[in-house]
Amino acid sequence: MAVRGKMRPPRKRRRKVFTRGMTITLFLFLVLVFIFFCGLLGRIYILNRDHGDAYKKQVFSQQSYTNTILKYRRGEIKDRNETILAQSVRRFDMIIEPRTLLADEEAKTETLAKIAECFSVGTGDIDKLIADNPDSMYQHVDEMKNLTKEQISPFTDAMEKNKKIKGVWFEETFLRIYPLDTIACNIVGFTSSENEGTYGIEGSYNDQLNGKMGREYGYFDANMDFQRTVKKAVNGNSVVLTIDANVQRVIEQQIRKYNKDVGAKNIAVMVMNPNNGEILAMASQNSYDLNNPRDLSRMYTEEEISGMDEEATAQNLMAMWSNFCIASAYEPGSTYKPFTVAAALDEGAIKDSDYFNCAGALKVAGQDIHCSVRTGHGSLSLQQSLMESCNSALMQIGSALGRKNFSKYNTIFGFGQRTGIDLPGETAGLIHKEEDLNPVELATSSFGQTQTVTMVQMLAGFSSLVNGGNYYQPHLVKEIQNENGAVVETVNPVVVKKTISENTSSLIRKYALATVEDGTAKPAGVKGYSIGGKTGTAEKRPVTEKNYLVSFIGCVPAENPQAVYYVIIDEPNVEEQAHSTYATELSAKIMKKVLPFLNIYPDSTAEPEDTAEPDSTAEPDSTAEPEE
Repeated sequence: MAVRGKMRPPRKRRRKVFTRGMTITLFLFLVLVFIFFCGLLGRIYILNRDHGDAYKKQVFSQQSYTNTILKYRRGEIKDRNETILAQSVRRFDMIIEPRTLLADEEAKTETLAKIAECFSVGTGDIDKLIADNPDSMYQHVDEMKNLTKEQISPFTDAMEKNKKIKGVWFEETFLRIYPLDTIACNIVGFTSSENEGTYGIEGSYNDQLNGKMGREYGYFDANMDFQRTVKKAVNGNSVVLTIDANVQRVIEQQIRKYNKDVGAKNIAVMVMNPNNGEILAMASQNSYDLNNPRDLSRMYTEEEISGMDEEATAQNLMAMWSNFCIASAYEPGSTYKPFTVAAALDEGAIKDSDYFNCAGALKVAGQDIHCSVRTGHGSLSLQQSLMESCNSALMQIGSALGRKNFSKYNTIFGFGQRTGIDLPGETAGLIHKEEDLNPVELATSSFGQTQTVTMVQMLAGFSSLVNGGNYYQPHLVKEIQNENGAVVETVNPVVVKKTISENTSSLIRKYALATVEDGTAKPAGVKGYSIGGKTGTAEKRPVTEKNYLVSFIGCVPAENPQAVYYVIIDEPNVEEQAHSTYATELSAKIMKKVLPFLNIYPDSTAEPEDTAEPDSTAEPDSTAEPEE
């Protein structure tokens, strides 16, 4: 009997099984390939998303790709008469292309020789720069920055004539300069190397003065033709100030002259328009060259500078850059008395017809507080109380006003708070709170001691005393202009509040005029002008050292003020400091010279003495104009 073996599938069936297996294998292979390519594409996407710009730049750099920043021109700072105080002038930095020069040794030799000839320099550093950066197409030459157009013209002319001179070009940049050097230095401020404003208007209006960078994209094609796309830079706006450069110059000259003749710890002067808050001039003893703001030689001797460590140098620079008129607080003394009188009149605590008795001292809470005249003034009218600057009368007026109202008017006049002037660094001073105004503090505060103020606070408040009671916010910027000189923003006067009535203001003007004509401020008079004002002699702490800050605050013309001004001499270098005459005499010398510049002319047939004429030295050098 035959044994049967296993039955084999038919040949046709075996072929189908094999084909199916191959199909599955191929399908799986294709799926894997598809997944691989998907992963690859995903990886390319991620690389492009996260590092695409860097890779593009790397590729473009191998194709002579360039991406150059186009610098903007920072706006100008001008005075009210368009005199330029700060400007950015066009300059050029030398750029070399090491790859271009290394590709042609003859061109490199000839180019370096021409650089040495045109700029009178050795080319060893440039040769090293080329060798250290063989693949670069953009390298700054540190020794060849801030070049003028006249300096680069011989080289650029030679490049046009000789095609072997190549691989060098000049990048446009701008250099900040100050044509009037020290004039208004504490107002203008300066810029850092990064074109950022530091101090003054340069700092507070930095965003307006700065523009926006542009860019130039491009590459050199196979024919070495530069294909480019340019996004132009936007230049900054210009800032027009309220100050008059001529008035500022005269004041700074008089401060220097007083320092040379007499000397003082500090001298400061401000002039303001009381009818709109415009600052017409602002100067102090701190002076420096805006073109070299870290030079301390104007304030200190070489020996003093060499003895300063890093910390002392930094502190002294900060002090030199500081603007005394807004950043320093002090006890004002008797220049504060008109504020006390005005507050008491407005509150009805006193009347124009009132009289006050001065015996040389007044006992307050068991203490004798003396008047400047120890023997006493006797009986004084309200006007005479200001004319003779009687402390006893003012203490009686302060007592009648009361601590609640005294504190209220401190706030109304703006003391103990910043004025909001458009300069950085303003301080607020320190005044007594109502609850701290005990009888002694109220008495001493009424004649300007034991509270601290700033010059800008005093002048803004005094303006309201003599202009009818309107408190204008003090400001230094008049308008903003675009690069073509068109006005894009006007700074309008801001009446912040009403301080006193017109009737009270009229009385204060009358008292101030009498004080200059027949009172303690006689030396402040200027022939041909009606001037009103008040003197101040503030005893500084500690009182045992017998140091004084003397001052004068005034207005002109007295009946209808068009200018108010304030002169401070802090610790005059004299044996007897306690005399406001030093300040009144200096104020008279200054006003004789500046009133014509302010378009304020004599109001009688008498001619003012020693008037100033416009001085061409206050105009910027025409060579400093930006090159177009």
